[in-house]
Amino acid sequence: MLVQEEPRGPSQLIEIAVPAQVVSVVQLPTVQNLQNQTDQIVIIKALRVIPDTVLPNGPVQGFVNAPLTELQKICLVLYSQNWIKGQLIPLCSLIDTFTEGSGIPWRNRTARFDSWKDVDWNKSFLQYSNSTPSIGTAYEVILEVEYQKFRKGQDGILVEIQGVS
Repeated sequence: MLVQEEPRGPSQLIEIAVPAQVVSVVQLPTVQNLQNQTDQIVIIKALRVIPDTVLPNGPVQGFVNAPLTELQKICLVLYSQNWIKGQLIPLCSLIDTFTEGSGIPWRNRTARFDSWKDVDWNKSFLQYSNSTPSIGTAYEVILEVEYQKFRKGQDGILVEIQGVS
C-alpha cells in the first residue's frame, strides 16, 4: 500500500519566457488564477522549479526549458502582502526532483511557504547574478505553484474552495 506524505492540492505551472537578450531582470507573467479576487483569497503553499530533465519544453509556449547552467545564475524575488517576502531565492534551491546522472542539485523535500497570501506576480521577477543569460537564445523557466483558494463566509470566516471557483 502506498501512503502519500500529504495529499497533493491544486497547482499551476507558470512559464516565464526569457528572451535571448536580457539585461538583468525578467518580470513574472500575470497569473490570473493565482491573483486574489474581490471574493477570493489565494494562499501560496509551495513552489518548485521544473528542470529540463523533467520537462524539456514548456507545454504552452513551447520554448526549450532553462538548462542547469542558466538556473544556477537565477534568483527569484517574490512580493507578498506589498513587500518583498522572498528576497533572492536561488532557483536551484527550489528543485525537488532527482534525476540520475544529471548533475542537477535537488532537495528531497518541496520548498514549503508559510501560507503566503496576496502574492503580486506583476512585481515579482527573476534576477540574474551576472546580468545576462549566456546561451544567447530564448528559453523559459518553469515554476509549479501549489496553492489554496478561500472565500469569506457570511460570518467572515475563510472557507476553502474545493472545486472550480
